Amino acid sequence: MNTALLGPILLCALGWAVTDEPYFPIKTKAGDEGLSKFEAEWYGQSLERMKEPRLPSLARDANAQVYRILILPTWGNSIAVRVQKRGETYILAARRLNGQAGYDPGQLVESRDIELSAGDSRKLDALIQHLNFFQLPTEDEVRGFDGDEWILEGVSQSKYHVVQRWCATSYGPDKRKLSAFLNLFRFLLDKSTLSQRPSNKGRSLM
Repeated sequence: MNTALLGPILLCALGWAVTDEPYFPIKTKAGDEGLSKFEAEWYGQSLERMKEPRLPSLARDANAQVYRILILPTWGNSIAVRVQKRGETYILAARRLNGQAGYDPGQLVESRDIELSAGDSRKLDALIQHLNFFQLPTEDEVRGFDGDEWILEGVSQSKYHVVQRWCATSYGPDKRKLSAFLNLFRFLLDKSTLSQRPSNKGRSLM
């Protein structure tokens, strides 16, 4: 497929409209689905500059199956990779900003729109299934300042869910049961063909 046409196809397929809705649901009490107001606004700033769609509204479509990873290093570029299933294959959209995600995330400098092969789409399905995404808690007990934020959103069968992990590749990712989480991120980054991998202070994160 001609990759130059994939952007318009994605927009038409999902019927995304301009909206003032937040990018993430904002929780009002412990146990609610969503993020704090501060986190929702911070993470949403990068997605807005990437002109990314708001995924929570897609849960109204019973046929929508969309996942998006977002990596926000304090001292590094914001990177997002989104996949949408169409038939038996996935369309992948990758975006990178040129600023520092913990301060001014900058502007969109790199975009990639790719149709995954049937084989890669099957592998992606297996990675998502192994993750048990909708059973994961939104956050774990490991939190800190600076570092890097790893966010995974998903919509499937009229459900939306978001998972965030601070410094997912550090502080004992195996003990934190992040192997399947990181395998999905690694696969999507590999398939994105972005020219730069996520890094923080010049140190590669993956």
